[in-house]
Amino acid sequence: MGKRGRKGHTKRIAVPKAVPVHDKKETFWIANTRPGSHSKKKSMPLVVLLREVLGVAETSGEVKTILNERKVLIDGIPRTDHRSPVGFMDIVSLPLADEHYRITVRNGRLFPEKIEKEQAAVKLLKVTGKRTDGGNKIVLGLHDGRNMVGDNNVKAGDTVEYLLEEKKMGKVHKFEKGAKCIITDGKHSGTVVTLEEIFPSETGRPAEALVSSGDGNESFRTLAGYLFVVGE
Repeated sequence: MGKRGRKGHTKRIAVPKAVPVHDKKETFWIANTRPGSHSKKKSMPLVVLLREVLGVAETSGEVKTILNERKVLIDGIPRTDHRSPVGFMDIVSLPLADEHYRITVRNGRLFPEKIEKEQAAVKLLKVTGKRTDGGNKIVLGLHDGRNMVGDNNVKAGDTVEYLLEEKKMGKVHKFEKGAKCIITDGKHSGTVVTLEEIFPSETGRPAEALVSSGDGNESFRTLAGYLFVVGE
């Protein structure tokens, strides 16, 4: 029987592109994310964020000590598992250092963007679908796996502001012409653009969108599903 490898780990050289590991030959193994709010391909383990990206610890042991002391919050909730998945638009807070980050994407890799404490109270969530429950309430499916009661004015593709402390929906940013979006995948990943036009899906082809760059001098097409509305 062949070797099964280390439990809870994967070969460092085989980590998904989204994981911001710059030297894949530094060590042989790296922690896997546990199943959770984000897919393995679109998330990184909390230990990687703290140790290799933010540099708040040098070893996995130091990370575990920090987490056991409940000093790291994701979306306002203390996390104690070093393999907790961290993904796009998650809010990561280090209260003792008074530092807060929104996980965004840059050049195809997850990237922690430093934000102010007030901004850390709101998480942006993309609506991926909606349904009606048994009580005829509209339930929104969101990109991080959670569900939220909404209304018929909110459509798939829209972005809702989720107020973390109050645990309720705030402002809605519509997926429509003029919306400010970030491209989450593909060769333009991380680019902030303005939505100009949406082309509905056709047989065998997904919906596309025409977008323009921030200065308006360049326009190009991308898959509509790659767009995440971040404002008007």
